[in-house]
Amino acid sequence: MLTLDYFKKTFEFSKINNVPLYSQLASYIEIQIQAGVLKPGEKMLTENELCEALNISRTTVRQALSQIVDEGLMFRYRGRGTFIAEKKIERNINYLYNFTESIKSNNFKPSSEVLNCKKILANSTISKILQLPETSKNVFFLERLRCANGIPLLKENTYIPYFLVPGIEEIDFSFLSLYDTLKNSYSLKLDHATEKIEAILLNKKLASQLQTNEKNMVGYRIERISKLLNGIPYEFTYSITRADKCEFKIDLFANSNKGRNRIDFSRKLNL
Repeated sequence: MLTLDYFKKTFEFSKINNVPLYSQLASYIEIQIQAGVLKPGEKMLTENELCEALNISRTTVRQALSQIVDEGLMFRYRGRGTFIAEKKIERNINYLYNFTESIKSNNFKPSSEVLNCKKILANSTISKILQLPETSKNVFFLERLRCANGIPLLKENTYIPYFLVPGIEEIDFSFLSLYDTLKNSYSLKLDHATEKIEAILLNKKLASQLQTNEKNMVGYRIERISKLLNGIPYEFTYSITRADKCEFKIDLFANSNKGRNRIDFSRKLNL
């Protein structure tokens, strides 16, 4: 924990370089977070405490804290103060991913709250996306809250042509991986997917499901269409996640003759 006494003993502004005061303060706090002195969920010292300890203006302190908040290392609750953000989960979405294995690889416990798991008749939009034949309009519908250590990270609605997965609605997907089930129980050869991402405002129901009470909370809607090796669509999923729990990173590479991907696109989820 970063106490006021510890802060006074371990930090002072450098008078040698031309780095702004707020940037020096931000760098110090970031180092304390990375070193584990400031732990996830802990409350940061108040602006008044920092101002008095360093004899600097509130504007300087605000600039420093705002920089750290923008970098996703801290978050603010109106009327409550500034807190250290939870650890982030990163996963590459340039490839078909397995949510369950991704969460496990980050040493967290994956789980899902199943809201719907049933066979339904697809509407015209879903039928078109999944290219359903006229004689087979039923789909398997799976609605879940995906969680890590019990904390909701995103809400998923998944649609799969029922003729590919008969009887799948009898399976409990609270802890089982859907992709593993498709591969192992139904011998489907999963090949590739495309995703579309857009920023949205969460409505009251979504904000409640994702355990946020913030007004006008911004989120991301991520639509995924997945296809089998033979090109047949086998899945349409749209997921909703809070913007403060999701960070996107794009690494761009020059042309390469070594088979290296030119674009590496990954997502970070704040736990």
